[in-house]
Amino acid sequence: MKKNKYIFVLLLLISISVVCTCGTFFYVKFNNGSNASAASGGKEDEFVIMTSCNPVYIATLNVVGDTDGVTVSNLSQPTTGCLHDYTLTTEDMKNLSSADVLVVNGGGMEGYLDDVVEAYPELTIIDTFEYVEDRVELPEVEDHEHEADEHSQEKSAAQEPNDFHRTVEDEHEGHHHEENSHIWMDSELFAYQVQAISEGLCEADADHADIYKENSTEYIGVLSNYVDKSDLESLQGANVAVLHAAFVYTAGSLDANVVAVMDLDEERQVSAGEVSDFIETIKEKDVKLVFAEYDYGNAMGKLIMEQTDAKVVYLETLVHGSYGVDDYLTTMNENYARIANVVE
Repeated sequence: MKKNKYIFVLLLLISISVVCTCGTFFYVKFNNGSNASAASGGKEDEFVIMTSCNPVYIATLNVVGDTDGVTVSNLSQPTTGCLHDYTLTTEDMKNLSSADVLVVNGGGMEGYLDDVVEAYPELTIIDTFEYVEDRVELPEVEDHEHEADEHSQEKSAAQEPNDFHRTVEDEHEGHHHEENSHIWMDSELFAYQVQAISEGLCEADADHADIYKENSTEYIGVLSNYVDKSDLESLQGANVAVLHAAFVYTAGSLDANVVAVMDLDEERQVSAGEVSDFIETIKEKDVKLVFAEYDYGNAMGKLIMEQTDAKVVYLETLVHGSYGVDDYLTTMNENYARIANVVE
């Protein structure tokens, strides 16, 4: 009887041990499933790449391809808000703690970047905007923080078209300039971002450098050959206006002249004076086409079509929702097709 009692106790202890072990295993797997190491299956030798937003996520997917031992995860969640205002979540910080590399768009797009650098000083960061900026002169976007006075309104209406690759300078009171970081909206600049990612990963993960080089060369070739702007030659030299800074680059990719910019998002407070200036500029510069994002530009778009002869076309910026490896090419061609339908 005493022997049976010991056997019973031993079996009980074994059972408890199994339950605890299984419980611990489930806990680890559950938590890893929500961070960057999930795709790696928890392998310690996995090379983990995080990306900050959809455009660089798509680019990185194409550079990495199906390389064994390398995983790519996107940091930012699908959102209807502006990427500039994205705030890191607890899950994001956990993911970054497991990452080897963070690929960012840069140019001020990731307002949280300083916090990441401070929290993870050993994390390799690939800044694609900085890479492009070193090679191409990029435009700046005027940001109206305060309602324009009479003098600035007159100046805005008389302002000459901005050359796409020229720095815009304006020093009147109540305004300041910031970098226009939406470079992915021009496929030629996006190709530079792909190259930046490839070179950065080759340095950070030399074991797979040949694969990264081959994949990036192939993808840049795809961008060059299959982004279709063939029906839009008529826009070369044409005056256009935009209701989102991203579309300054779309216009630039078509060699069109941007004569008016109103950068709309959910935080943007637009004065009556700005609206009046924008409408007058469209009329004076004989603008026939305005590029807008539907979520933020629909109301202004309706007003423009009511008061001018310009047509408004609504385009995608690739920042909202989830995207995959082929979606940059698909979305850009859909945008150009929408423009072509309006131009015809």
